[in-house]
Amino acid sequence: MNKRLQILVVEDNAGDYLLIEQMLLEIRDFQKDIIHVDALAEAIQNIQKKNFDVILLDLSLPDSYGIDSFFRISQNAPQTPVLILSGLNDMKFAHDAVKNGAQDYLVKGEFEEKLLAKSITYSIERKNSIELLRESQETYRLLFENNPIPMYIREKDSFKIVGVNQSAVNHFGYSEEEFLQMTVTELHPPEEIDFLLKTIAESEGNYNAPEIFRHVCKNGKIVFVECRVREMLFQGNLCYLVLADDITDKRRVQEEVYIQANILKNVRDTIFVTDRKGVITYWNEGAEETFGYSREEMLGKSYETLYAEIDKHLVRKEIQDVFGGNLTQWESKLITKNDKIIWSDNKASLLYDDKGRVSGYIRACKDITLSRKYGEKQKETVAMLNSIFNTVDQGIILLEPQGRIKAFNLTANKQSIQLMGRELQESSSFIDYILDDMQAAWSDQFSRAKSGEQVHDELVYRFRPGAEFWFGMSFSPVTDENENVLGVCVSMIDITERKKADDRFRSQYIEIENNNKELDKLIKVLSHDLRAPMNSVNGLIALAREEKNPAEFANYLNMMEKSVKKLESFTNDMISSLKSRGSVHQTELKPADLISDIIDDLRFSAEASGIRFENLLPDDLIVNTDASRLRIIFSNLIANSIRYHDASKQDKYVRISAEKFPMLTVFSVQDNGIGIAHEHHGKIFDTYYKVGTAEGSSGLGLSNVRDSVSKLQGTIEVESELSVGTTFRINIPYT
Repeated sequence: MNKRLQILVVEDNAGDYLLIEQMLLEIRDFQKDIIHVDALAEAIQNIQKKNFDVILLDLSLPDSYGIDSFFRISQNAPQTPVLILSGLNDMKFAHDAVKNGAQDYLVKGEFEEKLLAKSITYSIERKNSIELLRESQETYRLLFENNPIPMYIREKDSFKIVGVNQSAVNHFGYSEEEFLQMTVTELHPPEEIDFLLKTIAESEGNYNAPEIFRHVCKNGKIVFVECRVREMLFQGNLCYLVLADDITDKRRVQEEVYIQANILKNVRDTIFVTDRKGVITYWNEGAEETFGYSREEMLGKSYETLYAEIDKHLVRKEIQDVFGGNLTQWESKLITKNDKIIWSDNKASLLYDDKGRVSGYIRACKDITLSRKYGEKQKETVAMLNSIFNTVDQGIILLEPQGRIKAFNLTANKQSIQLMGRELQESSSFIDYILDDMQAAWSDQFSRAKSGEQVHDELVYRFRPGAEFWFGMSFSPVTDENENVLGVCVSMIDITERKKADDRFRSQYIEIENNNKELDKLIKVLSHDLRAPMNSVNGLIALAREEKNPAEFANYLNMMEKSVKKLESFTNDMISSLKSRGSVHQTELKPADLISDIIDDLRFSAEASGIRFENLLPDDLIVNTDASRLRIIFSNLIANSIRYHDASKQDKYVRISAEKFPMLTVFSVQDNGIGIAHEHHGKIFDTYYKVGTAEGSSGLGLSNVRDSVSKLQGTIEVESELSVGTTFRINIPYT
């Protein structure tokens, strides 16, 4: 043992310790450091500060006695072997300690240094072995319980299931308790049991090579499983561990691949398959006939072999577009083995492996060389149309179903040059002329038009602040005499000046227009909260017209006044909320004066009676910020402190303070009001959220505070406790 052992001796008898120390010093089998303590509390303190290799423990100590001494030591040092030093009177305790995990015990006066050295060495080794065994058992348990493959353990002769992991429970539907009441044969269909028993008998139950069986799930579903069996000891009995991997989906995929392979082989159209890099992995007989290359010549080669040198760069783009889902059908010019040019109409479908990942794509090619020749006449027609639509002010572009440019007029080309610095090119993809942030919307509109729908929309090109160009876009399907969609006609008219004119009159609504969801939410709240008080007023007016009793008539008037005030309060809150979405206007101001002004506005309200206001802001504190937004923040917070004061408290106060830091100022608004329950803390800044039922509140106050703080690029925090009070901290950075 090369390691220098750290030995803790817990012995209160000085004479006994001297004998033990002398024996330890005479041991030459290992080097050691000896720490001596005479009380259990001191021993525990040393254990918590330092790791020991072995502890020699006397069971009779001033502050502990008997087996309890061992339990307390073991609790604080569970990994450290404990060797009991026992007197004759403590033999029963020593036996109990060994039963509960102590490594050994020595009777005082009946051992010498050799026995002590042996006991120490064996105790350490035994403890290490036990710990390794425990770790090993725990590892195997975790591997079994957490293995994603369904596993169960069966007895050798009775076939009774005695163990099962969670994956098997999840996969086959039986609970663990149900599994433990079953035999293996109950997992198999009745017609398969003879084959199962025969297989077990021939292999003596332990077959390393996988066997395919069927298992019956609890819901009656039958699945194919690939079983591997290993012999093992479980709870002292010879058992078999069965790994039952479900291969139902794998078998189905294999069968489908086999069927598809036979179908592809007999299809006369040109079909080939590539991997994600464009390398050909399948080449059918139709491809051999069309291009003249044999299967052996093409397997393992890139399909760029079919392209002329000038077009080989298109291969990478096609691969990217196909795997990106942007290209499913297109036309290309391909070269045969005997150097003939053919035009091919290509259709592509992605291929997936058994894990659902894209592994390649299948491409079907149709020779359209002859039909392309007839297409030349169509070009003459397009030329005639050009003379017509080149005279209009609208940009007009004819697109193929794949999104490539078929034709365009001079206005469209001019628009492209002025916006994108690029001329329109026939056969190029039009989406390349669309800015990235517009492509998703444009693709959606193009797809709708391809399906036969007339689509009208407005798109904006934004290049930098102040450089916006708006276009009214119309997408019209182009169809033949049979209503088959041949392409899409896109017309674009510049409406920038009109939009600018509109913006001059509606600048305050720009942010609302760019946040339609928020606007919808505001409209819903307005439609709900404005309708209620207005309906109330209308109803009261109708009743008042019919009322003859003056006292009751006055009561109706009071009720109408109350409804009008509620409407007025809500309207003011809503206007404040909408205004808070404007721009920020910075100016230097003294927060102390601002707070004094707000307090003067609020102190004489009925609710503020008896509340003490403390403006603790220093007079020399100057900030550069938006005064109106700072007023919104403090007005709402102080008003809330007044509204939700605690009437039961004799000394009611609202305290406003500030602390200045190098990069920001932290303002605090503190009160000793009724407080806010913890479950509301995360919601109080939501629009229209109200904690209480206070009259005249629409719940917009703290929403306005949050919006104003956000506009000032600051943050706000809340601390509150019911019946204690609330503190809001507002962090405003320097600008």
